[in-house]
Amino acid sequence: MIDLEEFRTKLRTRYMSKFDGFWRWKIETETERAHILDDNYRNQACSKLWSILRGWQAYRPYDSDACLRVLKDALKNMADSYNQIRTYSLLEFDNVPDEPLNVIWHELGCVKEIGGRKNKHGYYYIVSLSKHLMFLWGQTPAFDSRVRTHIPGSYNVSKSNRWFFEEWKRALTDIQKNLKQEPEVVAAFKKESLKRYGTESIVPFGRFWDIYYH
Repeated sequence: MIDLEEFRTKLRTRYMSKFDGFWRWKIETETERAHILDDNYRNQACSKLWSILRGWQAYRPYDSDACLRVLKDALKNMADSYNQIRTYSLLEFDNVPDEPLNVIWHELGCVKEIGGRKNKHGYYYIVSLSKHLMFLWGQTPAFDSRVRTHIPGSYNVSKSNRWFFEEWKRALTDIQKNLKQEPEVVAAFKKESLKRYGTESIVPFGRFWDIYYH
């Protein structure tokens, strides 16, 4: 159960400016045909992500240049898959097709792997997938160690730093279910999106949920 007063307090005290800047750029850039991972904008998206997430210590400090090379390839390889999911919100997660999600999982998951190697079992550091996709899509929390610790046990979220694809899907499905049972929270998230980004048409539900449990 999300306490809306606590949510508003955390919005004031947690670090939102980097996400806000990226999200406003995304909203201004994307149209029905154009998106931030197409050939016109992908390099800019990569540069913005790299600058922000390197500051958040999301990459291996001893091999960050290699992470950047893998990230560039990952964003290119997942561009079509991103285009297939980008209009879905977290409230519609059960309707998102598995195939593009699977592609994105493997592409972003390997960014923090040594040599950028994909794992045939899909067993990756969850923040490698979720921190990037939280910015790009907005519908998944980052699931960093702090959030994983604070999430209520009722969500049955793994405390491990490595997850399988199905664990991530199950977590988002549980969050979707709970949000849909709290219409006042959904309304508050939409209102905050309108206030910050000038639109309710694309609401970063995952980021707002992440802030609450951070």
